[in-house]
Amino acid sequence: MDNSVTVRDRWLGAICYLSVFVLVPCLATEKSAFLARHCRQGFALLCVEILAFLVILIIDATIGLIPLLGFLVVILLRLVLFVLFLSLSALGFAKALFGEEWRIPYLDELAERIPIEQS
Repeated sequence: MDNSVTVRDRWLGAICYLSVFVLVPCLATEKSAFLARHCRQGFALLCVEILAFLVILIIDATIGLIPLLGFLVVILLRLVLFVLFLSLSALGFAKALFGEEWRIPYLDELAERIPIEQS
């Protein structure tokens, strides 16, 4: 646990992983490097969740029309993505709450490109 991170920054960093609530810490006036990093990662995770939702809608409109196979594919895909995003959000929430730096695997490169600056 990093002692230089304030309790406020920890809670705001944890909120970053609660889907659309990432906008609350992103609009905070004062952002430390710790909070800016978690804001970027939370926002990148939200973007990937929205993209995955759109892909599922497209798959449901195409392959989902096949009577049994399409239904099973769409349900399985939704379940896998739900568990994946829920586990990434829970892990990010816990890491931010404990004041730890954490990089989401494969998503960190996208997160670094998001222009959320520290104050």
